[in-house]
Amino acid sequence: MKENTQILLIAFKYPPYAGVGGFRWSKLTKYLAKDGYKIHVVTVNWRKTGEDIFLEDVQHPNIIIHKIPSFYFHNLKYKRYKNTLFDRFRHIMNYAFYKVLEIIWYEDEAQFWGISLLPYCKKLIQEEKIKIVIATGHPFMANYWASKLKKNLLNIRLIQDFQDPWTDNEKKTYPFYYYMKNKSIQHELFALNNCDAFFTVTKGLMNILSKKIYANVKKAVICNGFDIPQIKQPPLKRNFTFIYAGSMYLGREECLEAFLKAVDGIRDNFSEISAQFYGGEFPNILKKKYAHLFTEGILVHYPWISPEQVQKKIHESFACLHFNSRNFPYLVSTKIYEYASLRRPTLSINYGGDIEELIKKHKLGVSVDGDDIKKIQDEILKLYRIWQHDQYYEISPENLEIFHYENLAREVEKYFK
Repeated sequence: MKENTQILLIAFKYPPYAGVGGFRWSKLTKYLAKDGYKIHVVTVNWRKTGEDIFLEDVQHPNIIIHKIPSFYFHNLKYKRYKNTLFDRFRHIMNYAFYKVLEIIWYEDEAQFWGISLLPYCKKLIQEEKIKIVIATGHPFMANYWASKLKKNLLNIRLIQDFQDPWTDNEKKTYPFYYYMKNKSIQHELFALNNCDAFFTVTKGLMNILSKKIYANVKKAVICNGFDIPQIKQPPLKRNFTFIYAGSMYLGREECLEAFLKAVDGIRDNFSEISAQFYGGEFPNILKKKYAHLFTEGILVHYPWISPEQVQKKIHESFACLHFNSRNFPYLVSTKIYEYASLRRPTLSINYGGDIEELIKKHKLGVSVDGDDIKKIQDEILKLYRIWQHDQYYEISPENLEIFHYENLAREVEKYFK
């Protein structure tokens, strides 16, 4: 039966797009394809923009990738620049260019994608006799166009997948803001109520978006997860090193500063502590404020590295750092699952929400309020004492296997009927 089932996935961000936006469905399609489903992925023509492209996951005869025009400068927007003076200037000019573009593409980069997306998908569905369509955002206008497709082809089953909030907590400012905001809200309501099933990645996000659904739509929380091969090494004696991989912006810089302030206040208690940051851009204001921690070798910032290299660094570190924005307590970083799968304890600095529940329920480490510097210091010292006693220390998470992407793909399957 599965061998005869064809699926259409509408995903603006998909390998070789480099970033977390393409990670979830590169993994889910990998296991759905292995399970026998034939998946047609409609995306845009991405060039390689970084190390974390996950192309190897989607190299399968059951995954057919269709690249169509987006009418947006997506490759330029997500280009990663080196840390040279010239490249920094290019990055600033690029940022200014896209601020101007936001006046036209005031919703997101998929705003005009429907021009090419709808006719292409309609033809593909008819030729391949596809019955199941999945759309994932962001950009969220991909979800809107998928619902327009559903309106025209009532016999398809549409599943909408949301990894982030759409119009909630939006901070954009541009001319005619209220008109544009109202248009976005209309598009969001249309997408949420013109589908057969609806996924979010956390319970908190489900609570926010499900309030906007008045139609008969099935709802499910299908979390993000991990898909890490077993690192076959003997037990590892580790230095007292913290590791952080990913962005340090969008509210995470507040948690980062709380960690730096905590370390600065107790660094005289030990000489062994260090914190390594990989990828992203270290906030300049914090880099200057805590320059002495860099000078002393306590903080080190490295450029982007491949996912395999990140996993190796995580495995070699004693503990992992996790930061969650005050504004988005209902979101959970995908890295938390990777940290746990490699049996590394996590020090999560956050402001409550889904991440706190996840860490406590599955025993992934410790969750600390970002406003409580003393508590952060206490937890660092506790980890230090554990390290002094056992430099081979590993955690034993509970029921972590439910977050493996092979099992998450089986959860997705349940909504195909």
